[in-house]
Amino acid sequence: MQKRLHQLWIPGFLALILSMLFLAAFQILGFQPRIASSNPNTIFFYVPWLLSLPFFGALGTYLSSRAGGSRGTALLASVFPVLALAGAFLSMFPIGSVLGRIIGRRVGFSDVASTLLRDGIGWLLVPGAVLLTGGLLAQLFASPRLTQRNISHH
Repeated sequence: MQKRLHQLWIPGFLALILSMLFLAAFQILGFQPRIASSNPNTIFFYVPWLLSLPFFGALGTYLSSRAGGSRGTALLASVFPVLALAGAFLSMFPIGSVLGRIIGRRVGFSDVASTLLRDGIGWLLVPGAVLLTGGLLAQLFASPRLTQRNISHH
Protein backbone atom coordinates (compact mmCIF):
# COMPACT_ATOMS: atom_id res chain seq x y z
CA MET A 1 0.00 0.00 0.00
CA GLN A 2 2.86 2.38 0.85
CA LYS A 3 4.33 1.83 -2.61
CA ARG A 4 1.01 2.51 -4.36
CA LEU A 5 0.52 5.61 -2.22
CA HIS A 6 3.79 7.16 -3.42
CA GLN A 7 3.62 5.89 -6.99
CA LEU A 8 -0.04 6.63 -7.81
CA TRP A 9 -2.17 8.32 -5.18
CA ILE A 10 0.08 11.20 -4.12
CA PRO A 11 1.16 12.13 -7.70
CA GLY A 12 -2.39 11.68 -8.98
CA PHE A 13 -4.07 13.72 -6.26
CA LEU A 14 -1.42 16.42 -6.55
CA ALA A 15 -2.11 16.70 -10.29
CA LEU A 16 -5.86 16.76 -9.55
CA ILE A 17 -5.65 19.42 -6.85
CA LEU A 18 -3.31 21.68 -8.84
CA SER A 19 -5.36 21.37 -12.02
CA MET A 20 -8.59 22.21 -10.17
CA LEU A 21 -6.90 25.16 -8.42
CA PHE A 22 -5.76 26.46 -11.79
CA LEU A 23 -9.27 26.04 -13.22
CA ALA A 24 -10.74 27.94 -10.27
CA ALA A 25 -8.10 30.66 -10.60
CA PHE A 26 -8.83 31.09 -14.31
CA GLN A 27 -12.54 31.35 -13.57
CA ILE A 28 -11.93 33.90 -10.80
CA LEU A 29 -9.72 35.92 -13.14
CA GLY A 30 -12.64 36.09 -15.56
CA PHE A 31 -11.52 33.68 -18.28
CA GLN A 32 -14.56 32.42 -20.13
CA PRO A 33 -14.84 29.08 -21.92
CA ARG A 34 -14.47 29.14 -25.68
CA ILE A 35 -17.04 27.59 -27.98
CA ALA A 36 -15.82 24.70 -30.13
CA SER A 37 -18.77 24.50 -32.52
CA SER A 38 -21.84 26.46 -33.59
CA ASN A 39 -24.42 23.66 -33.41
CA PRO A 40 -27.00 23.43 -30.60
CA ASN A 41 -24.88 20.84 -28.75
CA THR A 42 -22.07 23.31 -28.29
CA ILE A 43 -18.95 22.20 -26.48
CA PHE A 44 -17.09 24.70 -24.31
CA PHE A 45 -13.38 24.59 -23.54
CA TYR A 46 -11.39 26.55 -20.97
CA VAL A 47 -8.43 27.13 -23.25
CA PRO A 48 -6.04 28.57 -20.61
CA TRP A 49 -6.82 25.62 -18.34
CA LEU A 50 -6.27 23.15 -21.19
CA LEU A 51 -2.91 24.78 -21.90
CA SER A 52 -1.88 24.22 -18.27
CA LEU A 53 -2.88 20.54 -18.19
CA PRO A 54 0.20 19.07 -19.93
CA PHE A 55 2.31 20.40 -17.06
CA PHE A 56 0.09 18.66 -14.48
CA GLY A 57 0.12 15.44 -16.49
CA ALA A 58 3.89 15.65 -16.70
CA LEU A 59 4.13 16.37 -12.97
CA GLY A 60 2.03 13.31 -12.10
CA THR A 61 4.13 11.12 -14.38
CA TYR A 62 7.42 12.52 -13.14
CA LEU A 63 6.56 12.10 -9.45
CA SER A 64 5.25 8.59 -10.03
CA SER A 65 8.36 7.59 -12.02
CA ARG A 66 10.61 9.12 -9.40
CA ALA A 67 8.86 7.03 -6.73
CA GLY A 68 9.63 3.92 -8.77
CA GLY A 69 6.29 3.56 -10.53
CA SER A 70 6.04 1.59 -13.75
CA ARG A 71 5.30 3.35 -17.02
CA GLY A 72 1.65 2.34 -16.75
CA THR A 73 1.34 3.61 -13.18
CA ALA A 74 3.05 6.86 -14.14
CA LEU A 75 0.64 7.40 -17.03
CA LEU A 76 -2.29 6.56 -14.77
CA ALA A 77 -1.06 9.24 -12.36
CA SER A 78 -0.93 11.71 -15.26
CA VAL A 79 -4.60 11.21 -16.20
CA PHE A 80 -5.79 10.87 -12.60
CA PRO A 81 -7.62 14.24 -12.60
CA VAL A 82 -9.85 13.11 -15.46
CA LEU A 83 -10.47 9.73 -13.85
CA ALA A 84 -11.57 11.50 -10.66
CA LEU A 85 -13.93 13.77 -12.63
CA ALA A 86 -15.32 10.76 -14.52
CA GLY A 87 -15.95 9.04 -11.20
CA ALA A 88 -17.75 12.12 -9.91
CA PHE A 89 -19.88 12.35 -13.07
CA LEU A 90 -20.74 8.65 -13.01
CA SER A 91 -21.59 8.67 -9.30
CA MET A 92 -24.38 11.15 -10.03
CA PHE A 93 -26.53 8.37 -11.51
CA PRO A 94 -26.70 6.05 -8.48
CA ILE A 95 -26.92 9.02 -6.12
CA GLY A 96 -29.82 10.39 -8.16
CA SER A 97 -31.55 7.03 -8.08
CA VAL A 98 -31.24 6.79 -4.30
CA LEU A 99 -32.28 10.41 -3.92
CA GLY A 100 -35.35 9.76 -6.06
CA ARG A 101 -36.40 6.91 -3.78
CA ILE A 102 -35.84 8.99 -0.65
CA ILE A 103 -37.85 12.01 -1.80
CA GLY A 104 -40.52 9.82 -3.37
CA ARG A 105 -40.44 11.16 -6.89
CA ARG A 106 -38.50 10.27 -9.94
CA VAL A 107 -35.45 12.39 -10.60
CA GLY A 108 -35.25 13.07 -14.34
CA PHE A 109 -31.77 12.12 -15.43
CA SER A 110 -32.32 12.03 -19.18
CA ASP A 111 -31.41 15.72 -19.44
CA VAL A 112 -28.55 15.28 -17.00
CA ALA A 113 -27.27 12.21 -18.87
CA SER A 114 -27.30 13.97 -22.23
CA THR A 115 -25.57 17.00 -20.73
CA LEU A 116 -22.91 14.81 -19.11
CA LEU A 117 -22.28 12.95 -22.33
CA ARG A 118 -22.03 16.20 -24.28
CA ASP A 119 -19.89 17.88 -21.64
CA GLY A 120 -17.85 14.72 -21.20
CA ILE A 121 -16.01 15.61 -24.37
CA GLY A 122 -15.04 19.04 -23.03
CA TRP A 123 -14.49 17.97 -19.41
CA LEU A 124 -13.12 14.44 -19.80
CA LEU A 125 -12.01 13.38 -23.26
CA VAL A 126 -10.10 16.47 -24.36
CA PRO A 127 -8.54 17.21 -20.93
CA GLY A 128 -7.63 13.52 -20.61
CA ALA A 129 -5.84 13.59 -23.96
CA VAL A 130 -4.00 16.77 -22.97
CA LEU A 131 -2.98 15.34 -19.57
CA LEU A 132 -1.83 12.13 -21.25
CA THR A 133 0.23 14.14 -23.74
CA GLY A 134 2.03 15.82 -20.84
CA GLY A 135 2.56 12.45 -19.19
CA LEU A 136 3.94 10.89 -22.37
CA LEU A 137 6.30 13.82 -22.89
CA ALA A 138 7.50 13.52 -19.30
CA GLN A 139 8.18 9.83 -19.81
CA LEU A 140 9.97 10.53 -23.03
CA PHE A 141 12.28 13.16 -21.54
CA ALA A 142 12.52 12.28 -17.82
CA SER A 143 12.28 8.49 -17.69
CA PRO A 144 15.62 7.70 -19.36
CA ARG A 145 17.38 9.98 -16.89
CA LEU A 146 15.49 8.47 -13.95
CA THR A 147 16.30 4.95 -15.13
CA GLN A 148 20.01 5.80 -15.50
CA ARG A 149 20.04 7.35 -12.03
CA ASN A 150 18.36 4.26 -10.52
CA ILE A 151 20.87 1.96 -12.23
CA SER A 152 23.83 4.00 -11.01
CA HIS A 153 22.63 3.75 -7.39
CA HIS A 154 22.55 -0.07 -7.49
